Amino acid sequence: MAVSVETAFLVAKRSNGTYFVTTNLNTEFEIEHPATNLDVKLGCSEILDVLKNDEMATLFLARLAANGQSESEKAASSIRQALSDKGIL
Repeated sequence: MAVSVETAFLVAKRSNGTYFVTTNLNTEFEIEHPATNLDVKLGCSEILDVLKNDEMATLFLARLAANGQSESEKAASSIRQALSDKGIL
């Protein structure tokens, strides 16, 4: 029986606790045990936490880079102005 969906992918939890994601719906798995409701709830929660943390880390690094860039630009501008004031530039 085919189920009509917009898109599909598989998420599986390895024995070491990491997750595996694939869009290949024909991937063969060696399953240790059938997923329980608790497996699904905890897995979704863990994946959501990873995604949120990754997004926050990306935003944080982008802000650091932007702040560092603007500070560098301010310093360069200040140096240029000082050199210009002394007639060097």
